Parts: sequence; C-alpha cells; structure tokens
Amino acid sequence: MKRSAMAVALIILSSATILTQQRQQSASLEDSVISFYVGEFQRVVNVAPDVFAKALPIIREFIQTRFDLSARRQDTMQQLRMLVNNAKSSDQDIKQAIRDLDKADSDIQANQDHFLSTIDPILNTRQQGRVRVFQQVADQRMRQMINSIRNGRGPTSPNQ
Repeated sequence: MKRSAMAVALIILSSATILTQQRQQSASLEDSVISFYVGEFQRVVNVAPDVFAKALPIIREFIQTRFDLSARRQDTMQQLRMLVNNAKSSDQDIKQAIRDLDKADSDIQANQDHFLSTIDPILNTRQQGRVRVFQQVADQRMRQMINSIRNGRGPTSPNQ
C-alpha cells in the first residue's frame, strides 16, 4: 500500500516537473519569437524611434494574441482529427469541432485585420507596404525557429 502510494506520488511529482518544464520552454519560445519579430519589424519596416515606441505595444499584443489563437486552433484540429478517426464519434460532435476550427481560423484573421488597422495609422504608405511584405517573410522564419526549438536544436539565425 505504501509502495503504491509512493509510486503515485512520484508520478504526480514527475508530471508536475514535466509540465513546468514545458511551460518554461513555451514561455522561452514565445519570448524568442517576440524578440525576433520586434527586431525584424524595426529593421525591415524602417521606422523612426518615436514611431517604433508607439508600434511596440501593438506588435506585442498581436503576437501574444496570435500565440493564444494558434494554440486554440491546434487543440481544435487535434480534437477534430481524433473525432474523424473514431468510428463511434457522432456527426454532431464532428460538426461542432468543424465550427470550432472555423471560428479559430476566423479569429486568427480578425487578429491580423486588427493589427493592420491599428498599426497602419502610425505608418506612412511605404511602411504599410513593408509591414505586409515583412509579415510573410517573418512568418516563414518564425515557423522555422519554432520547429528548430521544438526539435531540440535551439533557435536558428533568422538569415538561415
């Protein structure tokens, strides 16, 4: 009895340690991505220091919201995969998961639209264009960074 209680306690402690490490890795990953995005934004969009000071909280909010929405979308996609692969899943459950996935996609697009409508007024027309070009390139580089970190290789240089 004592052994099984100790085994359960050990499993719980191990699980808590693993969850803490995952949260720390996730926070570190988010910090790396935000730092990269902010630095590249300033460099590529070429904004004056006063404009950058106004843009910084907008950028941080956009990226943080994007992390949250992407996590929700990923969870929803995983749920949908499980439902469609389980013969016992009801059509109603699958339809709900589809609606949830569509809502997550819609929310991601709404976040993008909000970001652009908030950042555009503080930028000139050329900088507005640079933001759109920058986002495409930065998104690709961020995906590469995230995949490298998740695969245990550490972040790669943005120029790789």
